[in-house]
Amino acid sequence: MEFGIFSNSRRFNLDLATAWDRDIFEVVTADKLGFQEAWISEHQTPAELIIAKAAPLTKNIRMGSGVRPLGYYHPIQIALEANAADQLTHGRYMLGIGHGFHPKQMEWRGRDPKDTRAMVETSARLIIDLFNARGPLDFDGPYWTGRQMVLQCPSVQKPYPPMAIAASKTVDSVQLAGELGFMVLTGDFIPVPRLKMFGDALVEAQLKAGRQPSRSMLRSTRVIYVAENDKVAREDMRASYEETIAWEIVNTPHHQVERIPAGGTLQDITYDYLVDTGNLFIGSPDTVRKKIENHFEVTGGFGTLLFHAGRDYATPEKLARSMKLFMDEVAPKVRHLDADAKYRAAAAE
Repeated sequence: MEFGIFSNSRRFNLDLATAWDRDIFEVVTADKLGFQEAWISEHQTPAELIIAKAAPLTKNIRMGSGVRPLGYYHPIQIALEANAADQLTHGRYMLGIGHGFHPKQMEWRGRDPKDTRAMVETSARLIIDLFNARGPLDFDGPYWTGRQMVLQCPSVQKPYPPMAIAASKTVDSVQLAGELGFMVLTGDFIPVPRLKMFGDALVEAQLKAGRQPSRSMLRSTRVIYVAENDKVAREDMRASYEETIAWEIVNTPHHQVERIPAGGTLQDITYDYLVDTGNLFIGSPDTVRKKIENHFEVTGGFGTLLFHAGRDYATPEKLARSMKLFMDEVAPKVRHLDADAKYRAAAAE
Protein backbone atom coordinates (compact mmCIF):
# COMPACT_ATOMS: atom_id res chain seq x y z
CA MET A 1 0.00 0.00 0.00
CA GLU A 2 1.10 3.52 -0.79
CA PHE A 3 -0.04 6.78 0.81
CA GLY A 4 -0.99 10.19 -0.49
CA ILE A 5 -3.24 13.18 0.03
CA PHE A 6 -6.34 14.35 -1.81
CA SER A 7 -6.39 18.14 -1.48
CA ASN A 8 -10.03 19.16 -1.77
CA SER A 9 -9.09 22.85 -1.50
CA ARG A 10 -12.12 24.14 0.40
CA ARG A 11 -10.98 26.43 3.19
CA PHE A 12 -14.16 28.41 3.47
CA ASN A 13 -12.90 30.89 6.11
CA LEU A 14 -9.81 31.98 4.13
CA ASP A 15 -9.16 34.09 1.06
CA LEU A 16 -8.09 32.03 -1.94
CA ALA A 17 -4.43 33.06 -1.97
CA THR A 18 -4.01 32.02 1.67
CA ALA A 19 -6.02 28.84 1.12
CA TRP A 20 -3.84 27.80 -1.80
CA ASP A 21 -0.70 28.52 0.23
CA ARG A 22 -2.06 26.18 2.92
CA ASP A 23 -2.75 23.53 0.27
CA ILE A 24 0.84 23.78 -0.95
CA PHE A 25 2.14 23.62 2.64
CA GLU A 26 0.34 20.30 3.04
CA VAL A 27 1.80 18.97 -0.23
CA VAL A 28 5.31 20.04 0.83
CA THR A 29 4.80 18.42 4.25
CA ALA A 30 3.59 15.21 2.62
CA ASP A 31 6.64 15.19 0.32
CA LYS A 32 9.06 15.60 3.24
CA LEU A 33 7.36 12.77 5.15
CA GLY A 34 7.51 10.31 2.24
CA PHE A 35 3.93 10.32 0.96
CA GLN A 36 3.88 9.17 -2.66
CA GLU A 37 1.00 11.16 -4.20
CA ALA A 38 -0.89 14.45 -3.97
CA TRP A 39 -4.09 15.01 -5.93
CA ILE A 40 -5.42 18.57 -6.09
CA SER A 41 -9.03 19.43 -6.86
CA GLU A 42 -10.05 21.87 -9.58
CA HIS A 43 -12.57 24.25 -8.08
CA GLN A 44 -11.76 27.91 -8.74
CA THR A 45 -8.68 27.22 -10.89
CA PRO A 46 -7.04 24.30 -12.71
CA ALA A 47 -4.89 22.22 -10.36
CA GLU A 48 -1.96 22.56 -12.76
CA LEU A 49 -1.38 26.16 -11.61
CA ILE A 50 -1.02 25.03 -7.99
CA ILE A 51 1.08 22.03 -9.05
CA ALA A 52 3.42 24.36 -10.96
CA LYS A 53 3.95 26.44 -7.81
CA ALA A 54 4.46 23.34 -5.65
CA ALA A 55 6.87 21.68 -8.09
CA PRO A 56 10.09 23.51 -7.10
CA LEU A 57 9.20 23.18 -3.40
CA THR A 58 8.99 19.37 -3.55
CA LYS A 59 11.39 16.60 -4.54
CA ASN A 60 9.71 13.22 -4.87
CA ILE A 61 5.94 13.37 -4.48
CA ARG A 62 3.86 12.78 -7.61
CA MET A 63 1.21 15.44 -8.15
CA GLY A 64 -2.03 15.17 -10.10
CA SER A 65 -5.18 17.03 -11.03
CA GLY A 66 -8.12 15.78 -9.03
CA VAL A 67 -9.74 16.32 -11.49
CA ARG A 68 -9.91 18.16 -14.83
CA PRO A 69 -13.62 18.30 -15.79
CA LEU A 70 -13.27 17.28 -19.44
CA GLY A 71 -16.48 18.92 -20.64
CA TYR A 72 -15.07 22.35 -19.83
CA TYR A 73 -12.10 22.30 -22.22
CA HIS A 74 -10.99 21.28 -25.69
CA PRO A 75 -9.06 17.99 -25.39
CA ILE A 76 -5.92 19.45 -26.96
CA GLN A 77 -5.81 22.07 -24.19
CA ILE A 78 -5.96 19.34 -21.55
CA ALA A 79 -3.19 17.36 -23.27
CA LEU A 80 -0.93 20.40 -23.75
CA GLU A 81 -1.29 21.52 -20.14
CA ALA A 82 -0.72 17.97 -18.90
CA ASN A 83 2.56 17.75 -20.80
CA ALA A 84 3.58 21.21 -19.58
CA ALA A 85 2.91 20.15 -15.97
CA ASP A 86 4.89 16.97 -16.58
CA GLN A 87 7.81 19.11 -17.73
CA LEU A 88 7.53 21.51 -14.77
CA THR A 89 7.49 18.63 -12.27
CA HIS A 90 10.29 16.79 -14.11
CA GLY A 91 8.09 13.75 -14.68
CA ARG A 92 6.06 13.74 -11.45
CA TYR A 93 2.69 14.74 -12.93
CA MET A 94 -0.49 12.65 -13.13
CA LEU A 95 -3.54 13.63 -15.18
CA GLY A 96 -6.79 13.11 -13.29
CA ILE A 97 -9.98 13.54 -15.29
CA GLY A 98 -13.70 13.45 -14.58
CA HIS A 99 -17.14 14.95 -15.02
CA GLY A 100 -17.21 17.80 -12.51
CA PHE A 101 -20.40 18.29 -10.54
CA HIS A 102 -21.51 21.88 -11.24
CA PRO A 103 -23.97 21.96 -14.18
CA LYS A 104 -23.74 25.75 -14.24
CA GLN A 105 -20.07 25.56 -15.13
CA MET A 106 -21.03 23.66 -18.26
CA GLU A 107 -23.66 26.30 -19.01
CA TRP A 108 -21.06 29.07 -18.56
CA ARG A 109 -19.16 27.48 -21.42
CA GLY A 110 -22.20 27.09 -23.65
CA ARG A 111 -22.41 23.34 -23.06
CA ASP A 112 -25.41 21.16 -22.23
CA PRO A 113 -24.90 19.44 -18.84
CA LYS A 114 -26.74 16.38 -20.18
CA ASP A 115 -23.77 15.75 -22.50
CA THR A 116 -21.20 15.63 -19.70
CA ARG A 117 -20.78 11.86 -19.41
CA ALA A 118 -20.50 11.29 -23.17
CA MET A 119 -18.07 14.20 -23.46
CA VAL A 120 -15.78 12.67 -20.87
CA GLU A 121 -15.38 9.40 -22.75
CA THR A 122 -14.97 11.15 -26.12
CA SER A 123 -12.39 13.54 -24.70
CA ALA A 124 -10.45 10.84 -22.84
CA ARG A 125 -10.04 8.76 -25.98
CA LEU A 126 -8.99 11.77 -28.03
CA ILE A 127 -6.47 12.86 -25.38
CA ILE A 128 -4.83 9.42 -25.55
CA ASP A 129 -4.81 9.62 -29.35
CA LEU A 130 -3.10 13.03 -29.10
CA PHE A 131 -0.52 11.67 -26.66
CA ASN A 132 0.23 8.73 -28.96
CA ALA A 133 0.10 10.59 -32.29
CA ARG A 134 3.22 10.49 -34.45
CA GLY A 135 2.04 13.32 -36.65
CA PRO A 136 -0.75 15.92 -37.02
CA LEU A 137 -4.18 14.62 -35.99
CA ASP A 138 -7.62 15.59 -37.27
CA PHE A 139 -10.83 15.18 -35.30
CA ASP A 140 -14.37 15.74 -36.51
CA GLY A 141 -16.46 15.43 -33.36
CA PRO A 142 -18.66 14.80 -31.60
CA TYR A 143 -18.41 17.85 -29.33
CA TRP A 144 -15.07 19.13 -30.67
CA THR A 145 -13.26 19.53 -33.96
CA GLY A 146 -9.59 20.01 -34.70
CA ARG A 147 -7.35 20.17 -37.73
CA GLN A 148 -3.70 19.10 -37.88
CA MET A 149 -3.43 19.01 -34.08
CA VAL A 150 0.08 18.59 -32.68
CA LEU A 151 1.28 18.60 -29.07
CA GLN A 152 4.13 21.08 -29.33
CA CYS A 153 5.03 20.41 -25.69
CA PRO A 154 6.12 16.77 -25.22
CA SER A 155 5.79 14.85 -21.97
CA VAL A 156 8.67 13.67 -19.80
CA GLN A 157 6.99 10.36 -18.91
CA LYS A 158 6.51 8.00 -21.83
CA PRO A 159 4.33 7.39 -23.62
CA TYR A 160 2.40 9.99 -21.55
CA PRO A 161 1.72 10.91 -17.90
CA PRO A 162 -0.24 8.36 -15.84
CA MET A 163 -3.99 9.00 -15.98
CA ALA A 164 -6.81 8.57 -13.46
CA ILE A 165 -10.56 9.05 -13.59
CA ALA A 166 -12.89 9.98 -10.74
CA ALA A 167 -15.81 7.70 -9.85
CA SER A 168 -18.57 8.42 -7.37
CA LYS A 169 -21.96 6.84 -8.18
CA THR A 170 -21.85 4.31 -11.01
CA VAL A 171 -19.31 1.91 -12.51
CA ASP A 172 -19.26 3.63 -15.93
CA SER A 173 -16.05 5.56 -15.24
CA VAL A 174 -14.51 2.55 -13.51
CA GLN A 175 -15.15 0.38 -16.57
CA LEU A 176 -13.55 3.04 -18.79
CA ALA A 177 -10.55 3.09 -16.43
CA GLY A 178 -10.15 -0.67 -16.70
CA GLU A 179 -10.34 -0.56 -20.49
CA LEU A 180 -7.88 2.33 -20.91
CA GLY A 181 -5.46 1.53 -18.08
CA PHE A 182 -6.38 4.43 -15.79
CA MET A 183 -6.26 4.69 -12.03
CA VAL A 184 -9.58 5.32 -10.22
CA LEU A 185 -10.00 8.20 -7.76
CA THR A 186 -12.74 8.11 -5.14
CA GLY A 187 -13.92 10.69 -2.61
CA ASP A 188 -13.84 10.47 1.16
CA PHE A 189 -17.63 10.12 1.25
CA ILE A 190 -17.87 6.95 -0.91
CA PRO A 191 -19.48 4.14 1.16
CA VAL A 192 -17.67 0.83 1.60
CA PRO A 193 -20.05 -1.34 -0.49
CA ARG A 194 -19.58 0.96 -3.47
CA LEU A 195 -15.79 0.94 -3.09
CA LYS A 196 -15.89 -2.85 -3.21
CA MET A 197 -18.15 -2.69 -6.27
CA PHE A 198 -15.70 -0.28 -7.94
CA GLY A 199 -12.74 -2.58 -7.25
CA ASP A 200 -14.58 -5.60 -8.61
CA ALA A 201 -15.73 -3.69 -11.72
CA LEU A 202 -12.21 -2.37 -12.32
CA VAL A 203 -10.64 -5.82 -12.34
CA GLU A 204 -13.42 -7.20 -14.53
CA ALA A 205 -12.91 -4.41 -17.08
CA GLN A 206 -9.13 -4.85 -17.02
CA LEU A 207 -9.47 -8.54 -17.77
CA LYS A 208 -12.01 -7.90 -20.52
CA ALA A 209 -9.56 -5.48 -22.15
CA GLY A 210 -6.76 -8.05 -21.95
CA ARG A 211 -4.91 -6.19 -19.21
CA GLN A 212 -3.21 -7.61 -16.12
CA PRO A 213 -5.72 -7.30 -13.26
CA SER A 214 -4.67 -4.67 -10.74
CA ARG A 215 -6.93 -3.62 -7.91
CA SER A 216 -4.04 -1.39 -6.81
CA MET A 217 -5.14 1.09 -9.47
CA LEU A 218 -7.99 1.99 -7.10
CA ARG A 219 -7.45 4.88 -4.66
CA SER A 220 -9.47 5.20 -1.45
CA THR A 221 -9.77 8.57 0.31
CA ARG A 222 -10.63 9.00 3.99
CA VAL A 223 -10.44 11.73 6.63
CA ILE A 224 -7.46 10.62 8.76
CA TYR A 225 -6.10 12.21 11.90
CA VAL A 226 -3.64 10.65 14.36
CA ALA A 227 -2.73 11.82 17.86
CA GLU A 228 -1.15 10.18 20.90
CA ASN A 229 -4.49 8.76 22.06
CA ASP A 230 -8.10 8.50 20.93
CA LYS A 231 -9.40 11.27 23.19
CA VAL A 232 -6.85 13.85 22.08
CA ALA A 233 -7.35 12.99 18.41
CA ARG A 234 -11.14 13.25 18.67
CA GLU A 235 -11.02 16.61 20.45
CA ASP A 236 -8.32 18.05 18.15
CA MET A 237 -10.61 17.53 15.17
CA ARG A 238 -13.99 18.23 16.76
CA ALA A 239 -14.48 21.96 16.12
CA SER A 240 -13.09 21.94 12.58
CA TYR A 241 -15.05 18.89 11.44
CA GLU A 242 -18.30 20.07 13.02
CA GLU A 243 -17.85 23.22 10.95
CA THR A 244 -17.14 21.07 7.88
CA ILE A 245 -20.36 19.10 8.36
CA ALA A 246 -22.43 22.29 8.68
CA TRP A 247 -20.83 23.82 5.57
CA GLU A 248 -21.25 20.70 3.45
CA ILE A 249 -24.90 20.21 4.38
CA VAL A 250 -25.57 23.65 2.90
CA ASN A 251 -23.11 23.72 0.00
CA THR A 252 -22.26 20.12 -1.00
CA PRO A 253 -24.88 17.87 0.61
CA HIS A 254 -23.95 15.02 -1.76
CA HIS A 255 -20.75 14.64 0.30
CA GLN A 256 -22.77 13.78 3.40
CA VAL A 257 -26.09 12.34 2.22
CA GLU A 258 -24.91 8.73 2.30
CA ARG A 259 -23.72 9.15 5.88
CA ILE A 260 -27.22 9.87 7.21
CA PRO A 261 -28.13 7.57 10.12
CA ALA A 262 -30.89 5.06 9.36
CA GLY A 263 -34.25 6.83 9.40
CA GLY A 264 -32.64 10.22 9.94
CA THR A 265 -31.89 13.39 8.00
CA LEU A 266 -28.81 15.41 7.17
CA GLN A 267 -29.25 17.24 10.48
CA ASP A 268 -28.74 13.94 12.33
CA ILE A 269 -25.16 13.62 11.09
CA THR A 270 -22.85 14.45 13.98
CA TYR A 271 -19.10 14.39 14.33
CA ASP A 272 -19.18 11.74 17.06
CA TYR A 273 -21.48 9.56 14.95
CA LEU A 274 -19.02 9.69 12.03
CA VAL A 275 -16.06 8.82 14.27
CA ASP A 276 -17.91 6.03 16.07
CA THR A 277 -19.15 4.42 12.83
CA GLY A 278 -15.73 4.47 11.19
CA ASN A 279 -16.54 7.07 8.54
CA LEU A 280 -13.59 9.09 9.86
CA PHE A 281 -10.27 7.42 10.73
CA ILE A 282 -9.50 9.42 13.87
CA GLY A 283 -7.59 8.16 16.91
CA SER A 284 -4.33 6.83 18.23
CA PRO A 285 -1.84 5.14 15.89
CA ASP A 286 -3.19 1.74 16.92
CA THR A 287 -6.83 2.77 16.43
CA VAL A 288 -6.14 4.23 12.99
CA ARG A 289 -4.14 1.13 12.00
CA LYS A 290 -7.07 -1.12 12.88
CA LYS A 291 -9.49 1.09 10.93
CA ILE A 292 -7.26 0.93 7.85
CA GLU A 293 -6.84 -2.84 8.07
CA ASN A 294 -10.59 -3.30 8.35
CA HIS A 295 -11.22 -0.85 5.50
CA PHE A 296 -8.80 -2.72 3.27
CA GLU A 297 -10.47 -6.04 4.04
CA VAL A 298 -14.11 -5.00 3.61
CA THR A 299 -13.46 -3.09 0.38
CA GLY A 300 -11.56 -5.97 -1.18
CA GLY A 301 -8.35 -3.95 -1.26
CA PHE A 302 -6.93 -0.89 -3.01
CA GLY A 303 -3.49 0.40 -3.90
CA THR A 304 -3.21 3.86 -2.34
CA LEU A 305 -4.80 5.38 0.76
CA LEU A 306 -5.32 9.13 0.40
CA PHE A 307 -5.67 11.57 3.30
CA HIS A 308 -8.55 13.99 2.73
CA ALA A 309 -6.78 17.34 2.80
CA GLY A 310 -7.18 20.93 1.65
CA ARG A 311 -9.44 21.66 4.64
CA ASP A 312 -8.66 23.48 7.86
CA TYR A 313 -8.72 20.35 9.99
CA ALA A 314 -7.43 20.97 13.53
CA THR A 315 -4.54 23.44 12.94
CA PRO A 316 -1.74 23.38 10.33
CA GLU A 317 0.76 22.46 13.04
CA LYS A 318 -1.37 19.67 14.52
CA LEU A 319 -2.20 18.33 11.08
CA ALA A 320 1.50 18.19 10.17
CA ARG A 321 2.17 16.36 13.43
CA SER A 322 -0.67 13.93 12.66
CA MET A 323 0.83 13.18 9.25
CA LYS A 324 4.23 12.54 10.82
CA LEU A 325 2.74 10.25 13.46
CA PHE A 326 0.98 8.36 10.71
CA MET A 327 4.12 7.85 8.63
CA ASP A 328 6.22 6.96 11.69
CA GLU A 329 3.82 4.66 13.55
CA VAL A 330 0.97 3.58 11.24
CA ALA A 331 2.34 3.36 7.70
CA PRO A 332 5.06 0.79 8.51
CA LYS A 333 2.38 -1.55 9.92
CA VAL A 334 -0.01 -1.38 6.97
CA ARG A 335 2.36 -0.86 4.05
CA HIS A 336 2.49 -4.62 3.48
CA LEU A 337 -1.20 -4.75 2.50
CA ASP A 338 -1.19 -5.78 -1.15
CA ALA A 339 -4.36 -5.69 -3.23
CA ASP A 340 -2.73 -7.53 -6.14
CA ALA A 341 -0.99 -10.41 -4.36
CA LYS A 342 -3.70 -12.91 -5.30
CA TYR A 343 -3.56 -11.91 -8.97
CA ARG A 344 0.20 -12.37 -9.10
CA ALA A 345 -0.09 -15.72 -7.36
CA ALA A 346 -2.75 -16.87 -9.85
CA ALA A 347 -0.60 -15.75 -12.78
CA ALA A 348 2.37 -17.72 -11.43
CA GLU A 349 0.45 -21.00 -11.16
